[in-house]
Amino acid sequence: MTLFHFSRPALRALVLGAATLLATSTAFAHAHLISSEPAANAEVAAPAEVTIHFTEPLEPAFSKITLADVAGKADVPAVSQVDQNDAKVMRLPLPQLNAGRYAVHWTAVATDGHRTQGDFAFNVK
Repeated sequence: MTLFHFSRPALRALVLGAATLLATSTAFAHAHLISSEPAANAEVAAPAEVTIHFTEPLEPAFSKITLADVAGKADVPAVSQVDQNDAKVMRLPLPQLNAGRYAVHWTAVATDGHRTQGDFAFNVK
């Protein structure tokens, strides 16, 4: 027993519409965080940098990472940069960090112009 019966033109339109929807959704992809070093809520020795890996290539002029201590004070003189060899990776060089909790805030603008942002924290032993 068949639940649905489509004519050839209707089936063709349905398949074409689904393919268009799939292509459109991938064309408007946002850059989402895949992983980070240090990882969220990790307890680590003082890292030399924060590295974040994203799902999409980033636009360097509009993407950034900032770091603040538990009091909300930003102590990082360096500026984050998108990796020249892999535009899906962004790094923030760090000075020697003291023990404590640090908050990372990131803003990622994909090359298609879509903006995402997020936060995570890690602890330095």
